[in-house]
Amino acid sequence: MSALKFNVVFEDAGGGWVYAHVQELPEVHTQGEGLDEARVMVREAIELVLEDRRERGEAIPATGWALVEAVEIAA
Repeated sequence: MSALKFNVVFEDAGGGWVYAHVQELPEVHTQGEGLDEARVMVREAIELVLEDRRERGEAIPATGWALVEAVEIAA
């Protein structure tokens, strides 16, 4: 079985929480208390969404690409 890869964006949600979402799968958005928990939660969310899409006969999108880059602007 081949593996699927998706780009996950992790963002600071404040108070120690981390928000995670997947651009290719708009249904996937979750959070965890810390990065490790957010990683677990987003993996589970991806698996559930893929299962639901397969059951409905929907396509699984190809992985795109994502770039997160810091841009420094003088204040």
